[in-house]
Amino acid sequence: MKKSLLLIIFLNSLLILGFTSNLFAKKAAIVIDFDSEDVLFEVNADTRNYPASLTKIMTLYIVFDYINKGKLNYDSQLSVSNIAASRSPSKLYLKPGSSIKVRDAINALIIKSANDVATVISENISGSEKEFAKLMTSYAKKLGMNNTTFKNASGLPNRAQLTTARDIAKLSHALISNFPNEYKLFSNTEFSYAGKTYKTHNKLMLSYEGADGIKTGYIKASGFQLAFSAVRDNKRLIGVIFGGDTGSQRNKSLKIIMDKEFTELNIIPNVSEKKIIKKETKKIEKATYSIVVGTFKYRNNAEKQIKLIKNKYPVSTKDKVSNIVQIKVSGKQLYESRFENFSKKEAYTACKRLKKYNRDCFVRL
Repeated sequence: MKKSLLLIIFLNSLLILGFTSNLFAKKAAIVIDFDSEDVLFEVNADTRNYPASLTKIMTLYIVFDYINKGKLNYDSQLSVSNIAASRSPSKLYLKPGSSIKVRDAINALIIKSANDVATVISENISGSEKEFAKLMTSYAKKLGMNNTTFKNASGLPNRAQLTTARDIAKLSHALISNFPNEYKLFSNTEFSYAGKTYKTHNKLMLSYEGADGIKTGYIKASGFQLAFSAVRDNKRLIGVIFGGDTGSQRNKSLKIIMDKEFTELNIIPNVSEKKIIKKETKKIEKATYSIVVGTFKYRNNAEKQIKLIKNKYPVSTKDKVSNIVQIKVSGKQLYESRFENFSKKEAYTACKRLKKYNRDCFVRL
């Protein structure tokens, strides 16, 4: 039931934000706990899709690996071929016969998502982009990315280049784990090259508390993609979302999911905590929190859930008021089974206890 409720919440959230077209064709999401690698949330996580510029995470992974092995260094010069210079935007518009330092190439991939630079890297490491793609795929298999095949270094359209949200989460986890110092570069929001300053495409990173990377992506066939990492209270979560209809809607959808998973871990944004402390202390002391133990299409199912929780888990709901609350999501009527009049601590303790018995529960203020 837990998985089905999460699916309902996720789909409702996406419907609110317009995440509606071809829902099961290319749209997917996953959130994992970095430390345990446990999957906290997933929808269509194994559905294969085009990785778009998330491909560049693997290109960067290989660059970092080569630097650590002494095969490259940050000041190494990479030559620019006619093929590389011809790549379509986003790009730095490098000239054939010129060169670019590895350091600048890394920043160009992270911040500008430059396709010409991705080809430059591939050709300088493997001689051709085709051979580099084979190297990328071999790295992917070693990382357990069993549903991934790479065909180029940039993510430009190729029907045979496919991955999954789960595999991108694995890759993101491996990059952060294996190259923690290099990963810090993903928190940069701009870089300058040849007299021009480029700003990051990862707009969610600029506004989300604890965010420190990692990469956006888009081609028409894939929709808007994002691999994302954030740390709150020393807890890192990695989220991946595929198939957004716009960059803004993609960011809002992943924010909802990430916020939900942090909240379920009893980690609340600092800003929210400050507001509660300053403006709503009395309300909290008066027990204004509720717990939601089920979301249903029909009211009678919501009522049955209330009775079940009361009978089986009286410790969690003793002296609390039960209520069926009608909500609307994208014009659709749903019913929440709630128990009310908890303090903040009581609410999170009750949900924690219910989850031990595999019962759905989340806290509402």
